[in-house]
Amino acid sequence: MQVTGDIAVKFQDWFTRLFARLYHGPIESVGTFNGDSSEDDVYWFSSDSAAFGQTTPVGTIILNRKRMENLSDEAAELVYRHERGHLDRLPVFRGLFYGMVFNGVLGIYYLLKSLGYSLLIPFGVPVEPVALLAGVSLVMVLTFVLTVRVEELAADLHALREYGEQEFLDAYDEISEEGSDSMHNQIVTALLYPRLNNVVRVHRFLNWAKSLSTRV
Repeated sequence: MQVTGDIAVKFQDWFTRLFARLYHGPIESVGTFNGDSSEDDVYWFSSDSAAFGQTTPVGTIILNRKRMENLSDEAAELVYRHERGHLDRLPVFRGLFYGMVFNGVLGIYYLLKSLGYSLLIPFGVPVEPVALLAGVSLVMVLTFVLTVRVEELAADLHALREYGEQEFLDAYDEISEEGSDSMHNQIVTALLYPRLNNVVRVHRFLNWAKSLSTRV
């Protein structure tokens, strides 16, 4: 069992480093966040990536030192707690989430493929199968977007419960000011992340529902 555990840890470390290099940049160091030894280690990288942090499919957290170093302790803690929120989920739900991510990638692929086929319609390609492929792939993409928004909402709620409403909003304002203002980042944020006011509303509703259930 010890050998199996060592192999799993080595694979987790290898995959995390590969994931970070492909998406953001090479890992510079590994350590705890703010010296908190009660939490798992995080992997640090530095790049101009818009991401402050991200969780990986193998259950690790990578943080962008270049983005994080300009944040206050409270805002940096919020980034970390948000990423922890992605991991504090039953494995079955994480598996379903990554399954939907794969579903979304396939949807994008087939949507692009259907657009390519549509260019051949004037040359005799039937309209019906192209339209069907486009419709199915579009549903797959929209399901993926909805799934990611729900996942991000859950992670924000996790951080909000630990912070409090006003502290949560203040920290996010600071993160927004330090974040990338590129068009690409604005589009991704609008598509995949819930509005902060909606996060607060859901939090209040859940608290109301919880208090109501305790009175019944």
